[in-house]
Amino acid sequence: MKKRLRKKLHKGEFQQYGISIWIPVTTESVEATLDTITDIADSYKLLFCGGGLGRFVLPAEKYGDLEMPSKIEYLIMSIALEPEILLNGIIGYFINPTGIDIPVDMADKLKIDLEKVLTVDFKINCRIGLWK
Repeated sequence: MKKRLRKKLHKGEFQQYGISIWIPVTTESVEATLDTITDIADSYKLLFCGGGLGRFVLPAEKYGDLEMPSKIEYLIMSIALEPEILLNGIIGYFINPTGIDIPVDMADKLKIDLEKVLTVDFKINCRIGLWK
């Protein structure tokens, strides 16, 4: 496959990986949890996209020409069209707005920081392909 086509299809060296997360929440804790997650993402210069219980987080306008990976588009559309799809938790992705992979050491530090602030058990996967 030619380099131009690999880039367009996000294959090979152009594949982008992110971090997926699932956190159990209640209607009382969802807003505070989303705020905490986005604050941590900001501290690492990452974006968090996702949500649950009818609430979701999208990138700010300052990332205007950011090409949103297909898995994130699908997740946000699912949450927007059927907010009750996640009645017991938040699901989302941490992504690098520059389109570069998140380094493994940064992913490990992010997981440690999340463990410090989240009082519930959560599931995290540090190497998720963000495109089909």
